[in-house]
Amino acid sequence: MPRPATSLLVLSLLASGCAYHGPDALRLTRPEYNMVIQQTNEQELLLNLVRLKYRDTPYFLSVEKVASSLDFNRSLSVGATVPEWGSKSFALAAGAGFSEKPTLFYSPLEGEKFVRQMMTPLSPDTLILLANSGWSVERVFAVTLQEMNGIRNAPTASGPTPSNEPEFREFRAALKHLRALQVRKWVELGRAPDGASLELRFAPAAAQDEDARAFKRLLGLDAAREHYRLVPGLGGSGGDSISVATRSLIATMNYLSQGVEAPVMDLEAGRVTRTLGNDGKDFDWQSMLSGIFRVTPSAEPPDNAAVAVRYRDSWFRIADNDLDSKATFALLSQLLALQGGQTPGQGSTISYSISR
Repeated sequence: MPRPATSLLVLSLLASGCAYHGPDALRLTRPEYNMVIQQTNEQELLLNLVRLKYRDTPYFLSVEKVASSLDFNRSLSVGATVPEWGSKSFALAAGAGFSEKPTLFYSPLEGEKFVRQMMTPLSPDTLILLANSGWSVERVFAVTLQEMNGIRNAPTASGPTPSNEPEFREFRAALKHLRALQVRKWVELGRAPDGASLELRFAPAAAQDEDARAFKRLLGLDAAREHYRLVPGLGGSGGDSISVATRSLIATMNYLSQGVEAPVMDLEAGRVTRTLGNDGKDFDWQSMLSGIFRVTPSAEPPDNAAVAVRYRDSWFRIADNDLDSKATFALLSQLLALQGGQTPGQGSTISYSISR
């Protein structure tokens, strides 16, 4: 090939690389950043749940921004050699490469921001939003409510692991009835037509339904009514209203941390609290959290893990085939995002209404 043609070919290749390296770099780097940030967010959240089980201090460090610059370097060199017998040879060498300079911005969750996001009770509007977005009302209420019409949902489990079995059985029974009604589309949650209050409304077809009657009986509601106001507060209301007390996000995390199973050696060493049941034997937290949340330990890196972290010389995982625990973990992630996006003194604005 003549030398001028060779030079033009090399220059053409270099120009082509310069023109297309930007989109190629985006295709290569964006999915990687997305996956790593998502995976490390989940690992941090699970790590903090495990810390709470051990009564250690949780700590959140969010990735606020990722800035990455890409440099495209290209080079061209020409060389010539003259052997002893007089012939000449020419050589062209071209090179191109990328270099990336990422800058990560972290933001610790502390001070006023921690109080607003983690210590403020969840808004009832937020719960209605989730329940009307496809989430199981049993899962949402079990995780986020501490009390409903005086029926307690393990309030002692909303802090450090208690020494004695919490009170929760009537609450879970009521939620199972409510979930059965939700599946049959015989109950609605949302704002009343006047927009002034939240309501729980039963379909006319549920009038003689056993789940509806059992739910109303447990909460002390007027069985003849079809709609009941949801009002914030502790203690029983009954009649035409249901009082609900929501947990804060840190209380929700404490509640779910009871689903973290500690290794036997840590139980025997007193590193975690041993909870006793009403029968005086070790309390099985899965009797409260079955179908909600479970984290299992292992000495070696676990197989079949949706997310796993190493802490205190043990591994803790959510099994990849444990769909209930994965769903609750995703719900907790959404609650963190929703609380983080609210401004002080404001809750979520929900536009759901109930037709009469």
